[in-house]
Amino acid sequence: MPTHLQHHRHAGRGPCSPRLLALGLCLTAGLALSACGPSHKGQLTVEPAGASAEASTSSSDTPSSTPSPTPSATSSATAWTAPNVTISNDSTGTWHRQDDILKQPTETSSDISQAYNFDTEGCLAIIFYKANQSIYDERKMGGDNTTSSVKIQETMPNHSSFAMTSGPTPVEAVPDDSGTLPGYEIGYTATVKYASGSTGDVAGYRFFRQISDQGVTLEIFLECHPDKLTSADTWHQFLSSTRVTGLDAGAMR
Repeated sequence: MPTHLQHHRHAGRGPCSPRLLALGLCLTAGLALSACGPSHKGQLTVEPAGASAEASTSSSDTPSSTPSPTPSATSSATAWTAPNVTISNDSTGTWHRQDDILKQPTETSSDISQAYNFDTEGCLAIIFYKANQSIYDERKMGGDNTTSSVKIQETMPNHSSFAMTSGPTPVEAVPDDSGTLPGYEIGYTATVKYASGSTGDVAGYRFFRQISDQGVTLEIFLECHPDKLTSADTWHQFLSSTRVTGLDAGAMR
């Protein structure tokens, strides 16, 4: 079991400390984040990364002498139902829940977004969960192992000069119903553009896993000022304290 780090809570530090970053990335959802700090006022609208045009389907033009029912768009699709998932973090002391970092925190069957403020290093952690039919349909396109390792390397929205500093590396740290939820992690550096037009350099860690058979993705990231990047041990403590209930991810295949 990870050992939580000692820290000192600083009196007078509000939820929007000048040291804190307003973070703007999301692999799977378009969200707007509040911007904290004197140089990051305003809002940061986040667009989906890797958005693709929806595939269109057409019916056959071959004439038939015998009238037959027109195939529906979903006749060949397997019915999908979103799993009943809840996400919590059981850690205390080093970080705490602070959803006002997000302009629109969500907690539905298809979208969950949560934010956490680290008390010491001036870092923020964000959790994004998404469930939908299109993710479920991607099970036909390849295994979760390849899909997850590729998607975690995509440049984050509102980021430029994105560079991986480590990974992608397999990691099993996030608890789910069957034990731990395998996924991939990377370390990275980037420059973030905020809604105010200002930019800032950041460094961080990112976790991603797609579970196509259940139609869900889970992304977790922790982002800091480059000279205040928290340790990999603290990052892994945060992952291992994030519990996903109602999901049995299974091995990446």
